[in-house]
Amino acid sequence: MNVNLKPIELAEKIKEITGINVFENTRRRSVIEYRYLLFYLLREKLGMRWTRIADFFKENGKNVDHSTVIHALKTYPYHKRSNKKLAEVESYFTFRQDLPIDQINRLEYLEDKYNKLEYMLDNALVRLVYKIPENRHEETMMHLKNVIKSFEWKYNDKEIV
Repeated sequence: MNVNLKPIELAEKIKEITGINVFENTRRRSVIEYRYLLFYLLREKLGMRWTRIADFFKENGKNVDHSTVIHALKTYPYHKRSNKKLAEVESYFTFRQDLPIDQINRLEYLEDKYNKLEYMLDNALVRLVYKIPENRHEETMMHLKNVIKSFEWKYNDKEIV
C-alpha cells in the first residue's frame, strides 16, 4: 500500500490491520508495540517532530510526552525482532520521501492562504484600485480616506477599513 496518509489515517490503518487501538490507555504489550510502530512511522517516515507526535497522541486521548516517543523509538527495533508481526505490518506502508509532514502541513496552510487572498482580490473595487496609475496613489489614498470619513459622519459607521 503506497501511502501519503495523515497521522490519524495511519493510526486507523494500524487498527484496521491489527484490531488494536494505539490510543487505548493500557500497558498491554500488544498495544504498546503497535503504538511504538506508529511512533516509528510518524517520526522516521513522515518526519514529524518529537513534541508534535506527543501532541498528536494527546489530541487523541493518550497522554504521551516527547521523552516517551524518544524511548519508544530507541526500543522499537527490539520489539520488532521479538514480534515478527510488527515488521509485517510495517511493510504494508511505503512512503513518498520528498516532503516531511510539517512541510506538507505548511504547504496546505500556504495554499489555503493563497486561495483566500485570491478570493479577496477577485473583487470589483480591488480591480478598480489596480487601475490607478502609480503616480496618483497618494492622491487616491487621500480621497479614499475622505470617503471613509464621510461614511462615519453620514451613517455613524465607526468601523474603519
